[in-house]
Amino acid sequence: MTSEDLAKKIWFGSSRMYCLLLPLSAVYAAVTSVRRWLYRKEILKSYRCKVPVVVVGNIMVGGNGKTPVVVAIVNYLRQQGLRVGVVSRGYHSHPPVYPFIVDAGTDTVFSGDEPKLIASHTGVNVYIDPVRSRAAELASQTVDVIVTDDGLQHYALKRDVEIIVIDGKRRLGNGCLFPAGPLREGKWRMSGVDFVINNGGELRNGELSMNLRVTGLLPVADTPAGAPPTGTGVMALAGIGCPERFYDTVKSMGYSVVGTIKAPDHGTVSDEEILEAERKYPLLMTEKDYVKYAGLPLKNSYYVPVEAELPESFYTSLLQKIRAAGTR
Repeated sequence: MTSEDLAKKIWFGSSRMYCLLLPLSAVYAAVTSVRRWLYRKEILKSYRCKVPVVVVGNIMVGGNGKTPVVVAIVNYLRQQGLRVGVVSRGYHSHPPVYPFIVDAGTDTVFSGDEPKLIASHTGVNVYIDPVRSRAAELASQTVDVIVTDDGLQHYALKRDVEIIVIDGKRRLGNGCLFPAGPLREGKWRMSGVDFVINNGGELRNGELSMNLRVTGLLPVADTPAGAPPTGTGVMALAGIGCPERFYDTVKSMGYSVVGTIKAPDHGTVSDEEILEAERKYPLLMTEKDYVKYAGLPLKNSYYVPVEAELPESFYTSLLQKIRAAGTR
């Protein structure tokens, strides 16, 4: 069992091993509480952009579906005539300099997976920098509004709208702070944000519904056009926070998942493993994985693009908040 598998068992299963980690979680809670207090008292300084900032984040370690939400928001705001820039930490990116501007043509070695995916789907520049406030300062020179992919806990950047995306099935796991549980901040944090978006689960306490709609099954690289017939056994690759969600999606499309390729969130596996897998069965992967492997000579591999479906009332309210922030 890998450390990642053990963490999932402790955080989302019935294991009581989390009790052993509670002292470390207490230390984590103390450190993060002091940090928030320092920013609140302005002992640590936060950068205020000259344009509104919308943060799309979560309070749980790992992916919850933030990236499709960012893409949907950016595309909506562009339709309203706004110039939008996206700021991202750029996990697993290796740019030559920070801040680094990613567009649809940037190599994923420099950009990482999510920034490249966002740029490809929206046509806007994505500014990556571990210091998100520095990236936002650069972006604010040419845009009307900034959307940050993650960064809810990056208090060095002031924000005008906060959005939390939660996994509607896993929710908050065992409810404990890291490392005993998956939470970066306590559940209390959800009550102080502008919107809580529930990805595919039962709604609670004013949460907004989001569904990820599959928009097709597209060939990778040298794979001929045309999807495998439904009922076909396939391999599945999902280098995301909750790969089981992708496996369920593949099954809902009418395929049988006969095997999976394990990859860490934002990480990669070897080219040889990818090529070997598709020799046996059609290989289906997430679009986030596709941007990393599109350069391989794959002949039996496909990716599954998805789109976030959100209530129209959400967009209306979000735009009102952004316009109000623009008048400050």
